[in-house]
Amino acid sequence: MKGGVRAAASTDVTAHAQCTASSAQWRTSQRRAGLRGPAPPPRCPSSGCSASAHPARGASTAPLRMVIRVYIASSSGSTAVSAGRQRASSRPPRAPCRAAGCSGALSAGGIKKQQQDVLGFLEANKIEFEEKDIAANEENRKWMRENVPEESRPASGNPLPPRIFNDSRYLGDYEAFFEARENNAVYAFLGLTAPPGSKEAEALAKQQA
Repeated sequence: MKGGVRAAASTDVTAHAQCTASSAQWRTSQRRAGLRGPAPPPRCPSSGCSASAHPARGASTAPLRMVIRVYIASSSGSTAVSAGRQRASSRPPRAPCRAAGCSGALSAGGIKKQQQDVLGFLEANKIEFEEKDIAANEENRKWMRENVPEESRPASGNPLPPRIFNDSRYLGDYEAFFEARENNAVYAFLGLTAPPGSKEAEALAKQQA
């Protein structure tokens, strides 16, 4: 009988140790990523484990935080597109047309203005995002080119920035962003919930009324 008790206790301690290690790894990954990330490890099987010992026990799982990623190309190769990054007062030049019979290419200055427009809007509205510079980082360049869907690529050459993603999900280029902004639907375009009081939230409320 004593042997059975010792075996059960040993199993309980081992299970608790494994749960503790898993919980520690989860917390470390959270800190490194700066995100709420994946769900916490499963509930500790140890009978002596307290509710406060692990994030998955005695508490609800926090919702995932969406990560908006904007792929840009800085002229200098640094991570900043330009100092200030103020929102353009007028619409920047359109992206190259992919329709049949359309010609012409967007200049480096036009790309820069489009990037400023997107980043400036996100900053002004306090929307968290990550800026990925394809000019300074070859991995960023490769990832962006590989993850832009075929139907969203230009007729020839590589896709040009800015390109917008929600985590790894492609959202669109500047034209798609601009159209969403003109229609007060940027948050929906980004896959985010419009904040209360915003024009987009008010428009959505009217549609649902």
